[in-house]
Amino acid sequence: MKKIVFLHTISALGCILGGILLCAVQTSFLPHYLNDAFFVPDLLLCLTVGLGVLAGAHGGIYGALFGIYAGVLADSTAGCGIFLLPLVYMLCGYSAHVCADLLPNKKFSVYLAVGAAAALLRALTAVIYVFLSAGSVPLPDVARYVCFPLFLGTLLALLPMYLASLVLTLPIRKIKHQNIDKFT
Repeated sequence: MKKIVFLHTISALGCILGGILLCAVQTSFLPHYLNDAFFVPDLLLCLTVGLGVLAGAHGGIYGALFGIYAGVLADSTAGCGIFLLPLVYMLCGYSAHVCADLLPNKKFSVYLAVGAAAALLRALTAVIYVFLSAGSVPLPDVARYVCFPLFLGTLLALLPMYLASLVLTLPIRKIKHQNIDKFT
C-alpha cells in the first residue's frame, strides 16, 4: 500500500512540475522562436489528453484534475479573466480516458484521435475568447490568425507530448491492477 501511494505521489508531483515547465515553455520560449512559423502549439492540452489516455485505471481522475490545473495555469498566464479553459481541459482529459477505456489496446490511436478533437475544441474556445475580448473581429481573420495556427500547432505537438506523457505516467503504469482493485 505504501508503494502505491508513493508511486501516485511521484507521478502527481511530476505532473505538477511538468505543467509549470510546459506553461513556461509555452508562454515564454515558443512565441519567440516560432514567431515566423504559422503555428502555436498548446502543450498543456496535449499533456492533459496524454494523462487521460495513459494513466491506467485512474486516468479519468488524473486527466480531469490535471486539466483543471493546466487550464488555470494557461488562463492565468494569458492574463484573461474568463477562465473557460479549465472546463475545456477537464472535459478533454476525462473524455480521453473514456475513449481509452473503449479501445484498451490502441492507446496511441486513441491519443491522436482525442488529441485532434481536443485541438479543435481548443481552437473553437479561442474564437469565444476573441469575440468576448475584442468585440467585432471579422471571422475569416479569426480563423486564419487564431484558430488555424492553434489547431495546426497542437496537432504537430501531439507526438512529442505523447512521449512526455509516457514518462510522467510511468510510475502509475507500474502499479498492478490487482492492487488498485483492493482500494476501490
